[in-house]
This record gives sequence, structure tokens and C-alpha cells, in this order.
Amino acid sequence: MGADNASPAGRHNPLAAEPQSGLWFGKTDDLWQFGKPAGWGGPWWKQPVQAGQPSDPYLMTGFNRKVLHLAHEAQRAVALAVEVDFLGDGTWKGYETFRLPAGGYVHHEFPAGFSAHWLRVTADADCTATAYLHYT
Repeated sequence: MGADNASPAGRHNPLAAEPQSGLWFGKTDDLWQFGKPAGWGGPWWKQPVQAGQPSDPYLMTGFNRKVLHLAHEAQRAVALAVEVDFLGDGTWKGYETFRLPAGGYVHHEFPAGFSAHWLRVTADADCTATAYLHYT
């Protein structure tokens, strides 16, 4: 495992400006010593989307808690349909459709223990939208 150490995070790095200088070698099981995985990201960030066109799938497995943030910049109400693929085999199931008012925002906390491999979002109108997740 390596990192681009040109940007020190939290500590002074005497090897700054030497990309991939922080190599770590270990067994897969050693990764759990780093703690539980956490992360953030999503298929859309203030991105122009077309009505009826699903987002790229976004990974959501391996995290205990999951929060989805949805927003759009349209001057009218927009429905954002969330689908999930539970088995990772390309079979999509409707999860929930969120109806946001003009320029609206909503966040959704998935139930504890909710487990699906992938998530995707589809808007019912052309707009600029955000679908972003926080995982802990």
C-alpha cells in the first residue's frame, strides 16, 4: 500500500515531494489494525444529469453506517429515485424515491445493518444534482 506523501496530513513529513515514498507491506488481516473503514464520495457532485439516465453505480458495501445526501439546483421539484444492487450481480431494486422541492436538499440515513453492494440514482428531470454518501 502506498500514498502520495507530497501533501503531509496531520504530521510533518520529511519525505515530502517524494511520491509513493510511504510504502507499507503487510498481510490483508493487518489492515484491521487501522480501524474500521470510513469514507465519502458519490456518483454526482453538482453534475448535469439527464432525466431517466441512471448514475454510475457507487459502492456501498463494507461500512456500518451510511448516509446519503441528495440535492439539485432546478427551479422546480425533482424526484430522485435510489436503487440498490444487493448481491452485486447487476440486479437493481427500487429503494426509495425522494421528492425534493425546487433547489431542494434531503439527507437519508440508511437503517443499521443495511447491506447492499451498489447504489445508483436517477432524476425524473434534467437538472444539476448531487448524490453524495458518507460512510463510517
